[in-house]
Amino acid sequence: MSRRSVVTDDDLELSADSAQRYGPAAATALGTITAALQHRVAAIVDEFYGSLSQLPGPRLLIETLSGPELEHLKSQQRRNLLLLADPELTESAHRAVALQVGRIHTIIGLAREDLLHCQDILHAAVCHHVDMAEHCEALSVLARRLIRDMAWQMEAYQQLQDARQQLLLDISRLAWGADSYTDLIAEAADLIGRHEEVAGCSFGRPDDEDRFRFEAASGGSIQRYLSELERSASAPIMAGDRVQGQGPTGRAWQSGKVERCLNFATDPRMAPWRAIAQGEGIRSSAAVPLGQPGGPPTAILTLYSAFPGGYASPEQATFVMQLQTLLAFALTRIESHQGRTHTMPYGMRQRLAALLRSDALVMHYQPMLELGSGKATRVEALARLRDGDRILAPDAFFSALSSDDFVELYVRGLGQALRQRNRWLQQGFDLNVSINLPSSALGDIRYLSATERALREYGCPPRKLTLEVLETDEAPPGVDIAKALAKFKALDISLAEDDLGSGHSSLTRLRMLPFDSFKIDRSIVALADEDRSNVLRFIYQLSRLGHSIGKTVVVEGVETTDLLEAIAILGADAVQGYAVARPMPAVDLAEWMEKNGRFTLADRRRPASALAKLARLLVWEEHLHLLLGEAPVCGRPAADSACDAGDGHDVQAVRDSGSFMGTFGDGAAILPFESVDATMQRALVDAAVSHGPRSAEYGAARHRLVGVLTAS
Repeated sequence: MSRRSVVTDDDLELSADSAQRYGPAAATALGTITAALQHRVAAIVDEFYGSLSQLPGPRLLIETLSGPELEHLKSQQRRNLLLLADPELTESAHRAVALQVGRIHTIIGLAREDLLHCQDILHAAVCHHVDMAEHCEALSVLARRLIRDMAWQMEAYQQLQDARQQLLLDISRLAWGADSYTDLIAEAADLIGRHEEVAGCSFGRPDDEDRFRFEAASGGSIQRYLSELERSASAPIMAGDRVQGQGPTGRAWQSGKVERCLNFATDPRMAPWRAIAQGEGIRSSAAVPLGQPGGPPTAILTLYSAFPGGYASPEQATFVMQLQTLLAFALTRIESHQGRTHTMPYGMRQRLAALLRSDALVMHYQPMLELGSGKATRVEALARLRDGDRILAPDAFFSALSSDDFVELYVRGLGQALRQRNRWLQQGFDLNVSINLPSSALGDIRYLSATERALREYGCPPRKLTLEVLETDEAPPGVDIAKALAKFKALDISLAEDDLGSGHSSLTRLRMLPFDSFKIDRSIVALADEDRSNVLRFIYQLSRLGHSIGKTVVVEGVETTDLLEAIAILGADAVQGYAVARPMPAVDLAEWMEKNGRFTLADRRRPASALAKLARLLVWEEHLHLLLGEAPVCGRPAADSACDAGDGHDVQAVRDSGSFMGTFGDGAAILPFESVDATMQRALVDAAVSHGPRSAEYGAARHRLVGVLTAS
């Protein structure tokens, strides 16, 4: 006999137990009670709800219902009771109905212990309205069915609890892995929206006018509801103490606590939105503030339900709190690295994503000037998005893009740039092209594949393409940056670190990662008007550092010819900025190259602008410091020495040294500035030699000389 044909004692017991509830014997027993129940079912259900209202949990739910809603609920209960007593009811049909009812009870927030009381109360109400002696056998079958009904409803409870735990696990993974605010809210909305317990959800924040803008949503009815709110002039959801701020979302923003609407139909605070919500089948909601513990919210997650209840049961409250903790952590993690993005409505996010996938993406190009040759031999491709008559810069749409959107942007942008490079080549301009590579690309094979495919498709020599990686971007968790960049380098392209000085670079990062060049961040250059000497010194030392480790150095954000002249003196390899050219459409670049492709740079030995003179002084000082570092210091101990400044030198010994005389000579003018009196120049050198280049005496002499230089 096969194992499949073996019937165990347990199988026989289950079969006998089922026969007591369903089948011919049960049908015969129930046949006597069916007519009595049909006659008394309304009174039974009324008594049932009257007794149920004495329990705190069910009473709260019942009190939130409107008259029509309560009558509908009683009607459902009457049908369910008659179904339970139906002689023709099968086990499978009963199980399907019980699981569905159990799911609804879970969603509305009926606690498990209250469900146990409900079944007892219902059985007692039936016994009160039918003759127990006459229908003893039928009531026994009905009691067994009620017990099985409760077990299946409990199974539904557990299924939803398991689904909650799975959702929390998925959200936990997302909280650690999301690259951006857009990715976080879009993927979280999708995950939560697929959870059976919710009709949908939304993420939103107030804009500058305190009007809530919902930036991600799931569920068709929820999206329609939010779209209607966006269009409505009378029913916006607002932050602040006003009528439109008294819904759960507005209250949660103010209180920093989870706020609920147990029923749109009966909560007077929901009047502004009731008709729209009811039209989409939304009956309750819970607004969950997301932010650091003890701090103000940064966003609101709103959960919507197709049933009353507002996710208020103890199990639901725990679930909502765990969801809140995970998403608040994720928001804090992302904002600590990327800062807070500006609020953008869901509809606008969808529109921008659609524009990106159309012909609305246009690349603009900004030339870079090589300081050695005075030629513009390279351009950076910069994304723009055409929206009607407007051209949107990245800061207007990047925050709305998801990870998939950025892949699309890269693929389309790179293809457009390399196609355009071929056109310029036909016009006689052999230009290198740079394009940004987001840090997320280091953990996403699609970028590498797209790069390889584009090089092949457009026949671009790999060394003519430079990928710029932002220093401020954080690599995806678990990604080995060096190995990831090495895969791109294997294509024989060039790599540049963009915006050096704005993020978290270290000397080790610069030395170990396979960058061919780096760009000094415009935020450093922008300080040139406020702290000229230190900014120029910083550019000079970074340029020397880059050259010492074999990197090419580009300074971006150069907006004046004075600064351009100074940077040329300081030894950087190239500059980018308005002083060279603004970003321009591809059609304008060829004409610009014809007219401006070669610059005539000022004579570095005869600086004209104040910034250039300061740059020349910095380079001269570096030579002086090197000489002083090699010059003999006073030989006596510091305590006994006349040179008690510590880093001073024997003045005459330094003056007599061959290196000093060879560099500075003994002429009247020591520094390379004809406009500065020779006595002032010599005073600077004497202060450096006698007291050291870090002394107060040298600082004072330098301050006087710089004043004359910048004034002239």
